[in-house]
Amino acid sequence: MKKYPCLVKSVSRLIQEQELIVPGDRVLVAFSGGPDSTTLSDILEQLRNEFKFQLALFHLNHGLRGQEALRDQNFCIDWAKKRNIEIFVEQFDVKAYKKEQSISLEEAARKIRYQKLKEIAELWKADKIALGHHRNDQVETILMNIIRGTGIHGLRGMPFRNGKFIRPLLKTTLDEIHHYLEEQHLTYVVDSTNLDQSFLRNRIRLGLIPFLKKDFNPKIEEVIFRLGLNLQESLSTFPEEEWPVEKNGQLFRFPINRLIGISDLKKRRGLIAFIKQVKGDTYQVTRAHFKALENIIKKGKGQTMLPEKISFWVDNGYIYARRGELLLVDIPAWSYALEMPGINQLEDIGLAIESFLKTPHGHDDLKTIWCEIDLEKCKFPLVLRNFLKGDRVVINGKEKKLKTIFQLQGIPENWRRKVPILCDQEKILWIPGILLDERAQVQENSKSILIVTMRTYKR
Repeated sequence: MKKYPCLVKSVSRLIQEQELIVPGDRVLVAFSGGPDSTTLSDILEQLRNEFKFQLALFHLNHGLRGQEALRDQNFCIDWAKKRNIEIFVEQFDVKAYKKEQSISLEEAARKIRYQKLKEIAELWKADKIALGHHRNDQVETILMNIIRGTGIHGLRGMPFRNGKFIRPLLKTTLDEIHHYLEEQHLTYVVDSTNLDQSFLRNRIRLGLIPFLKKDFNPKIEEVIFRLGLNLQESLSTFPEEEWPVEKNGQLFRFPINRLIGISDLKKRRGLIAFIKQVKGDTYQVTRAHFKALENIIKKGKGQTMLPEKISFWVDNGYIYARRGELLLVDIPAWSYALEMPGINQLEDIGLAIESFLKTPHGHDDLKTIWCEIDLEKCKFPLVLRNFLKGDRVVINGKEKKLKTIFQLQGIPENWRRKVPILCDQEKILWIPGILLDERAQVQENSKSILIVTMRTYKR
């Protein structure tokens, strides 16, 4: 039998104990070229014959660090080439995505990284996606969750396995990783943003943990790691509740009467399971979000928002959820002529719609639902109205019935006349939260661009 270094043996045992990889698996590694992912990739390369799995790497250039990011990308390509390992490389403008989603740079990078990993995993038909998170990362994650506000699920930290995602280094310390790299004479790259204390994780690693070790407990990292491990073991004995969720297009719903007669603990577990179906995870969902959800369920009406613009609302005995904001006007037929550019406060329907011409300075501070429209393609005056029979829009060069679009979006029939629609004198331009008609879209040669925002309005 081949003699492995100590860390390789340790990771091999964890893979077997947690059943992270089985013979025949195709394993895709998230490879940044840093010490963690370099160690993970090297260890998995050594173990792939023993465990009989195939190995590939994925590197994402976030477009944030200029030449340094290009250096990392080239390092990863060369590293894979020398070992004859297949590698996938992609570039993405994370800053633009951050502005588009109105989220932090840290969160934008995390979301895109996971999204791209899933896409490449599907393309390569990967069974597992291996991440380089180690013991120190786990401690930082638990502390981050505590600072942001969390329950027992946040205190457990990251699991060894979550669907396709696996973390073979989760019991390995950063010191062990650096010792392995030195012992095996492996080179790696260093991300300079790891020292940027504008990121919460970096402040925890560089400031909070050293403070706790010095003034409170020199073994605080071990204590926190064990806390997470103990909670993972305890929670594994309580399977997550499954609710009778119905899905129609982008819309999710379940009947509120299924909540009657069950304990608050079961309701909370059920909400966690439901949120995961809609959002994919419970990242950044705090106790306050759960309280807001529980309140609208108790009242039997109302709406609330979760991180990443996930809308939840209660109507007609169901709790609904969908990605993106959805503005609804609960009166029969209506139509309002608008002053564009200008500010329009429509008190009767509870909406405020504002528009202005785009300037070279941009519009980075917009927090409401908004769109950009080619002004020269509009026939004035513009009108805000509700759905009419026979309404049509143009998508991908084809005219489609708006009724069909609503069906694909999962908008119930009795809600369709509540959705506000921006039109000119000839066509539909924009349906907030749903689509922008192709005939109104801005092109490279557009000269005048109208920025339109919409929000709920109260007198």
